[in-house]
Amino acid sequence: MKGNILGILFTILSGVLIALIVLAYGRSDRIAPEFRFSALNLTYDSSTEDKDLLVGINAYDSVDGDLTDRIVVEKVVLNREAGTAVVYYAVADYSGNVTKQSRVFPADIKDMENNGDTVEVMEDSLFSNMGLNVESEADQESSEGVSTEGISTESGN
Repeated sequence: MKGNILGILFTILSGVLIALIVLAYGRSDRIAPEFRFSALNLTYDSSTEDKDLLVGINAYDSVDGDLTDRIVVEKVVLNREAGTAVVYYAVADYSGNVTKQSRVFPADIKDMENNGDTVEVMEDSLFSNMGLNVESEADQESSEGVSTEGISTESGN
């Protein structure tokens, strides 16, 4: 008889615990914060710092309110060909919801190269000269009788 009463008691207690968990989960903040950008006339160069990149951006959350002071610059990716810098931002509210967004700025690539800053460039050191000596089979067949003595195909690297 005592075993049946304990079983019923634990079943009721488990049901109450499940109801409390569902209620707590339903009331939890699961909405991520949002960014608000305002116009900013900035050119990314060697003197640009993270604090400069945070001007003109705010973050708000429906529960926590203003989260602007929690915004971080995750990374900056430079596009040499387009002359732009893509800045990636992130912010988290107090419940752990995270929002990430990016913003594009014009970049002064020449300034960064002249000041010795590293610009992300992908180069494969094993095949750095690839493309200089590339000939198709048709080109090789058509130039079989041509002498190539004295012609250098190495780059001046």
